[in-house]
Amino acid sequence: MLKTVTVSIFTVALFSTAMQTAWADTALSGNEIKQVISGNTAVGHRPKKASKEYLTKSILIQTYFKVNNQLVERGLDARGSPFPAHGSWRVKKNKLCFTYSDSIRKSGKEMCRKVIRKDDGTYEILRKGKVKRVWKEILPGNPHNLE
Repeated sequence: MLKTVTVSIFTVALFSTAMQTAWADTALSGNEIKQVISGNTAVGHRPKKASKEYLTKSILIQTYFKVNNQLVERGLDARGSPFPAHGSWRVKKNKLCFTYSDSIRKSGKEMCRKVIRKDDGTYEILRKGKVKRVWKEILPGNPHNLE
């Protein structure tokens, strides 16, 4: 009887831990970040600067992370016109770091963000614990021909 109870408790504890792990959001390691984005295009949204309603007031962003650590991004400017942005990316201390070379405000400034894989398959890009972007999908290669 004691063996049965002990085995049952162990089984429940093991199953419970496995289920929590399977459904938990996961901060990606540096190697995992590289595996996910290198040579691929992240498609998602970022909130408009002055908006708190993230999902209803957001801007579509497509970012191609080249294998040579360069990036090309297409988004919308303040007037809603599409624009390309160019820069470089790297992984440092388990964070995705990027620099824009042709940005007026952030030219040359390196920004590093934590990447979280959500249980629904999306990714959240965080700065100081706040969501700055959400990648809805990661597409192989450069399907949008970002230049």
